[in-house]
Amino acid sequence: MADLLYLIPLLPLVAFVINILWGRSTIRGNAHWIAIPAAVGSWVLSIITFREIYTDHHAISQRLFTWIPAGDFNIVVSLYADQLTAVMLLVVTSIGMLVCIYSVGYMHGEDGYYRFYSYIPLFIFSMLMLVLADNLLTLFIFWEAVGLCSYLLIGYYFRRRSAGNAAKKAFIVNRVGDLAFGIGIMLTYWTFDSIYFHGEDGILEKAYHFADYGISEGTIMAIGILLFIGACGKSAQFPLHIWLPDAMEGPTPVSALIHAATMVTAGIYMSARSYTIFIGSENAMLFVAVIGSITAFMAASIALTQHDIKKVVAYSTVSQLGYMAFALGTGAWVAAIFHLMTHAFFKGLLFLGSGSVIHGMHGEQDMRKMGGLRKHMPITFWTFLIGSAANAGIFPLAGFWSKDEIIVGAWVSDSHYGKVAAIIGLCAAFLTALYMFRLVFLVFFGEERFDSHVHPHESGPWMAVPLVILAVASIFVGFVGFPPEDGAFHEFLHHAFEHVHGHEVSMTMTYTFGIVSTVVALSGVAVAYITYMRKAINTDELAERFSGIYNFLYNKWYVDEFFMAAVVNPMKDIANFLWKVVDVRIIDGTVNGVGTSIVAISARLRRVQTGSVANYALEIGVGMVVLLGVFLVAFGNLF
Repeated sequence: MADLLYLIPLLPLVAFVINILWGRSTIRGNAHWIAIPAAVGSWVLSIITFREIYTDHHAISQRLFTWIPAGDFNIVVSLYADQLTAVMLLVVTSIGMLVCIYSVGYMHGEDGYYRFYSYIPLFIFSMLMLVLADNLLTLFIFWEAVGLCSYLLIGYYFRRRSAGNAAKKAFIVNRVGDLAFGIGIMLTYWTFDSIYFHGEDGILEKAYHFADYGISEGTIMAIGILLFIGACGKSAQFPLHIWLPDAMEGPTPVSALIHAATMVTAGIYMSARSYTIFIGSENAMLFVAVIGSITAFMAASIALTQHDIKKVVAYSTVSQLGYMAFALGTGAWVAAIFHLMTHAFFKGLLFLGSGSVIHGMHGEQDMRKMGGLRKHMPITFWTFLIGSAANAGIFPLAGFWSKDEIIVGAWVSDSHYGKVAAIIGLCAAFLTALYMFRLVFLVFFGEERFDSHVHPHESGPWMAVPLVILAVASIFVGFVGFPPEDGAFHEFLHHAFEHVHGHEVSMTMTYTFGIVSTVVALSGVAVAYITYMRKAINTDELAERFSGIYNFLYNKWYVDEFFMAAVVNPMKDIANFLWKVVDVRIIDGTVNGVGTSIVAISARLRRVQTGSVANYALEIGVGMVVLLGVFLVAFGNLF
């Protein structure tokens, strides 16, 4: 399989090239027949790769070409697949394949259909190359490539100003994180004299034994924090999370593929891949844990007040990414990747289910204008219910196993912040169950609140089949992590980092937290039921009574407003000053002033050009007298 590893990313790249070159003129509405086989092919090859790595317990590598031969700085582009990569390959290709199939029904008849099926394979290619990269520089190149694909797909409906603004916002906010990531890569090379992950001279081995190489913990901390700031941008962690909810302006399948299951997990993957750097510094780990736990709780609280169905799921994504981050920060490395995997399936299901609702409601996204849809779209309802329960962490669905393992791992960790993170995680779990079933009850139950001319309908087979597949995965994929810490999945992943050891967790502790997290989740469901089904609590009166808290949550903790006041507006003021004062008055004033002065002097000199011979003779005479006077003053002593 090592000789064929390159085919996994190559197939979607070929699909992109074919569709972008001939999609508009020749292929047009059949572009999916190029993209889907490529995605299926990559998925099959990923399964074969996973099976080989799982069976033989060794990594696969393949050298492609030398990119930068510059003396000691010699960058070779190679593909590397170990246990962590194998899991990511399955996640990316599985969700990518299902999104390609689903989009045939969802995107049918859209302008630029071929563009969509060009950008999606390009993204899959870029994401696959990102996870297969064996060094930080190659990873960074494709890190930027997936960012470009995100920009193109968020702005797919580029004629809408809101879509264009959302695409620009995502692109710019991610540049902030990418700047830190780039500096972190340079500091990594300066510190370790390498940017390759693996081998005796690789950064992972040197980072684990950093003291033996004379490297200070402060340097390790700086590298870890810089790398994680890069992850904060891509994985939408506080305070760089602000782009992801706006990214819902793109087509819903894009939200499922890029902004739920794959691209937004790139930051978590990069942090996990570089994990021995982080464990070398307690402060770096604490930084990751604090940011992750804040993000998990913040996004969950914001989701409670949103009315747009996609925005609720988007903030849910931000919250779940926060869980993964604080799992990494508290030493629960395998739990973070386990949750990344389970989350990809149930969150992909929720986004595609939201798309099915929007499609059936002819574009409506406001949950206040829905209700009673379970009668009109039963497949969407049942699959969405499964996804919501998995997201809420209800036993025995996928989200229960991975989320519970994160909370247990945080509780028993050596970090002083671990128990705080676990408590925050439980609070966020309660809010998650509450806002997810608020969504379910508002959309699928109760009276029909949509206009009479709206006729909701179930989605066709192209959209329904991926929903069913993802629903089945959301039920069963969590069992691969059982029993926690000792299961085959955990043992498999531990081979990727032999130096990293998991927490010792007793079965009593596991069962105790399993019961606690289940009670917490069911409590959230119960509150949602009492509030939105039984109407025992008047939400409008509650919002009015606690208007300060409600407005704080509805306005998303005022993070956007803070950035506008602290960054955007001052930058605009500086730009206006540079334009109006420095550029217009000083630079243009100087250049134009020189020209104006020359014109003025020329106008005065032109007056002596009268055309009269007598005047010219007089001027010559005066000039000679002046010259004679100057000569006499200067050289009169010679006579």
